[in-house]
Amino acid sequence: MSGYRLITLAVLLFAGNAFAYDPLYYGNLTEALRSMEMDGDVAFGYFGAGSYWRTDTLGNSEQYDYETSLSVIRFQFLGRYGLTNSHTISVIIPGFIQLQGPGDSTGIGIADPWISLDGWLTREPRLFARGAIRIPLKGALESGDYSESDRHLALDGALTVVTPISGGSGVNFEGTGGLRYYMSAWDGLFRNRRDSAETRPPIELRLTGFLVLPVNPELSLRLGGEIATRGETQAEINGDWQGQDGSDFSQRDIRAGISINNQSMNFTGEVFYRFGGENTNKEWGLMISGTGLDFTDLFSSTQSGSSGGR
Repeated sequence: MSGYRLITLAVLLFAGNAFAYDPLYYGNLTEALRSMEMDGDVAFGYFGAGSYWRTDTLGNSEQYDYETSLSVIRFQFLGRYGLTNSHTISVIIPGFIQLQGPGDSTGIGIADPWISLDGWLTREPRLFARGAIRIPLKGALESGDYSESDRHLALDGALTVVTPISGGSGVNFEGTGGLRYYMSAWDGLFRNRRDSAETRPPIELRLTGFLVLPVNPELSLRLGGEIATRGETQAEINGDWQGQDGSDFSQRDIRAGISINNQSMNFTGEVFYRFGGENTNKEWGLMISGTGLDFTDLFSSTQSGSSGGR
């Protein structure tokens, strides 16, 4: 692999922009848990990428092929607790297992966790607000060259709205819009990861939207997408904050799937496809949640195994 390709790979894999889904926006809450109610889930899926977009210093985003495709299993642990009938606190812990990648690198790790507080603004119309903080682990729980962590502590504020499209159709629109603010942190420079400085990404805009079409009282189809965009990352060079040319970031994803909601199951399966972006992988993948596996099951299985099995 040429030196040019190695530099590009380092930019993409270490910039924390590899997700085809954002752990915080993957499963936006549309209503609060009841007071003292607990909920948990383990979501997981497979993602692959054979090419990527790289932005040059003139702002042009060009698509390039990987010599070896990237394939990753991603998972996230979710725990929620109802503080009141109107407010829910959540903990999201994402992770990955890299199966294949450029340079034959593999890896496994836990990425940066999110802690969020969601609450009702109004119940009619349905408006739900969220504030969240991402704790940077800085790759401490990752092995190998591949990384999905970000060194910058991030704050995220979002608003979710749920509204019917037209009376009697049963079709709903679920939309979430949010802004993400990054704190400064010591990190590698965009075009030369060997050089480091104090860096600070600008405020990031994130939007998700879905049409939810009911097939029957338990099964619904979901069709929508997700957009993320921000400008150049700033770096402090010789006491001056300077924009790093070509470090703009964006992702434009299609999301489509099904949800099954009844007394025994709350299952969601979604296909992701990225059709555009800047400094990101052209990824596709499948993510499922609501399989019935949660933190309680994991702990009880461990305890049962240590006592001789069932």
